[in-house]
Amino acid sequence: MSVAAGIRRRLPAALAAAATAATLAAPLAQARTQGRSLVFYAKPTRAQFINRADDRARGLKLNPFNADVLPPPPKANSGKKGGRAGDNALFAFKLYSDSGLTRLVGTAIYSCTFNFAHEAICEADFELTHGTMIAMGPAQLGSTFSGVVLPVTGGTGRYEGAHGQLTSTPSIFKNTQIIHIQLV
Repeated sequence: MSVAAGIRRRLPAALAAAATAATLAAPLAQARTQGRSLVFYAKPTRAQFINRADDRARGLKLNPFNADVLPPPPKANSGKKGGRAGDNALFAFKLYSDSGLTRLVGTAIYSCTFNFAHEAICEADFELTHGTMIAMGPAQLGSTFSGVVLPVTGGTGRYEGAHGQLTSTPSIFKNTQIIHIQLV
């Protein structure tokens, strides 16, 4: 029998085995994360704010959407300090498993793009010892900031197939955030 004939004969069985493995891997990965609760203490290491004021100025003259006819959204140009629609805020954190910030377990990056009324679309990417996790969704970032709540939408490694909710709140410990992740 030729090599090509042998490959053709074994190919359907190999494809079936791969499909079965993939079908079984997803529930097993989900079972590893299901019902877990994680708590991290996040110490900021870097912050960057990207002001898009120059884009807004250009938009007044080169706006293809006939913006003069449409009223601005509520609180769009309130004159108060803070992000405006289109501005970005990026935050980097070191993640610790203890409030004393002695056991480093990973890092996180938050990227938030502001829209109107102190709302933003945020993405939080976590690089942890045994895999990665991602959370993204809308967040309220007003002047009375009390935290961010985002849905957990996936992960890799030990967190593959992770879903749940992330809550990040200010802490009294050394200028940190407490990040609580409840996986379902």
